Amino acid sequence: MSTISHLRDVTLFAPSNAALEEPGVQKILQNKERVKEILNLHYVKERLPLDKIKNKSVSQKSLTGKPQFGVPTAADRKKLYFNVLQEPSGNQIVTVEGGGVNATVVTANIAATNGLIHIIDRVLGVPYTTVLDKLRTDPMLNSTYYLGQRQGFNDQLNDTTTRFTYFAPRDYAWNVAAVSYPSTSKKIFMPEFSYHTKQILERHLVIADEAYTMAKLKEMKHNDTIVLPAARDSLKLRVREYSENEKYDENMIRPETFGYQIEWEGNWIRVFRPDVECTNGIIHVIDAVLLKESDVRVTGTASVTSLASHLIMILVAKWLL
Repeated sequence: MSTISHLRDVTLFAPSNAALEEPGVQKILQNKERVKEILNLHYVKERLPLDKIKNKSVSQKSLTGKPQFGVPTAADRKKLYFNVLQEPSGNQIVTVEGGGVNATVVTANIAATNGLIHIIDRVLGVPYTTVLDKLRTDPMLNSTYYLGQRQGFNDQLNDTTTRFTYFAPRDYAWNVAAVSYPSTSKKIFMPEFSYHTKQILERHLVIADEAYTMAKLKEMKHNDTIVLPAARDSLKLRVREYSENEKYDENMIRPETFGYQIEWEGNWIRVFRPDVECTNGIIHVIDAVLLKESDVRVTGTASVTSLASHLIMILVAKWLL
């Protein structure tokens, strides 16, 4: 806390007393190193009044068509992401996500000598939901959750005895896929192609003895390809980290100072939100679907069989006549 008091401009997202009293939080508070990491996740080195937070929200940016970027925290390579929810009554609810935890701002804009304090209803960085629950409630993973409901794919994600690493495409990624692979993408969302959809999602899901952070994956690569045990076959990736001095897209100005990319099938894909922690794994929200044109291919077997049956019936009819 002494570090925060010496900063010139700071915004602190302070958990409420009720949030600090939760059993899971109390257990973690006994670990001094973990407490320091969690504390750093709760403040940013700039003044963020509520109006400014709303302008940085996921929903606000999506309306303009521009990508929304997280606000760097004092924790190493950790960001906060904001969202504004509109209630039927017209009231707005502001949420903040950090370390995979969604919290609601319950009291905003408390003035301090060197910044602002917002009271939130949960402790950030202490996961309390499974991968399934996170998918169900995250505002930018609607399509991935919806498609996962097919053929019971999502059911496994509630298993707390397993560790998942899920490279989950955000809604933006599915929209891009609809442009790049219009025919394939259209079929993915059709119920009669649920089998193919499930296979595509299985490619994104790693099931192992441990969940992998992006930092861990970067350590594993050694400038080479990583082979991970996916739910469908194996997932082969390369990982790299980029800084503010590197280009992500020559047509885009990036305000970020760091980030990760994965390479799959020769394409580099940005990890939009890395390390979304859950009680049974980690979600990495990515900017593209791991998709190939050949993933949904309808064979001619069914149509040939149907035609053959039709011809047989004609021949039988002629014989009877």
